[in-house]
Amino acid sequence: MSEVKINPEGKVVLVSGGNRGIGKAIVVELLERGAKKVYAGARNPETLVVLKEKYGERLVPLKLDVTDSSTVVDAAKTANDVEILINNAGVLKFDSILSKDATQNLAAQLAVNVEGVISLTNAFVEDLKNREVAAIANVSSLAGLANMPVIGTYSVTKAAVHSVTQGYRAELAESNILVSGVYPGAIDTDMTKDMEMGKDTPENVAKAVVDGLIAGQEDIYPDVMSEQLGAGYGTSPKTIEKEFAKYIG
Repeated sequence: MSEVKINPEGKVVLVSGGNRGIGKAIVVELLERGAKKVYAGARNPETLVVLKEKYGERLVPLKLDVTDSSTVVDAAKTANDVEILINNAGVLKFDSILSKDATQNLAAQLAVNVEGVISLTNAFVEDLKNREVAAIANVSSLAGLANMPVIGTYSVTKAAVHSVTQGYRAELAESNILVSGVYPGAIDTDMTKDMEMGKDTPENVAKAVVDGLIAGQEDIYPDVMSEQLGAGYGTSPKTIEKEFAKYIG
């Protein structure tokens, strides 16, 4: 638990990948919990029309492709009042690390899931340092704590997000910035529609993320699966590894 805690009520937040799945649920949760303004980053901001109609000026659609440095720079200029940055944008390839396309799939996912987190965070971090209190929350995955063979290369990228989060936490340890990692299990989104297992809802994840920021949690396990497996990760990492090894395509 961090000494730095932040309540999104009255705060300005940016959520990358804020137009669907977990990202959209986080945007809605933040607005419902009283955020002053939420920038919802998306490659196609037009996908946010319905939310914009509902929340008006408090919801700001923002053209953002975390693999495109020009949109990252533009976003940092436009959203220079951000106090909380939530790195949610991500892509998932269903594969094995033994597949013939493994290196190609890995490169495509690294560009979004890892390099995108670093690029966006570095574009905003100096402004965040100037806030009275601020936060960076990176959406990793339980699959970043132990490789799940059916999503082998994705797991590798989310393990990298876990490491990146630890790196920022160390670099910013003396700052006013809470650095949190979010480790969802299987969540019912378009990204995981082909995964046959019990899934929690994006809404439950969103609630847990906001609650985690308020509590100053550095490691947020936001759903039933992650609560069950994540709780024992610190004492028995092998438990998750053996459990995930059962999921072979």
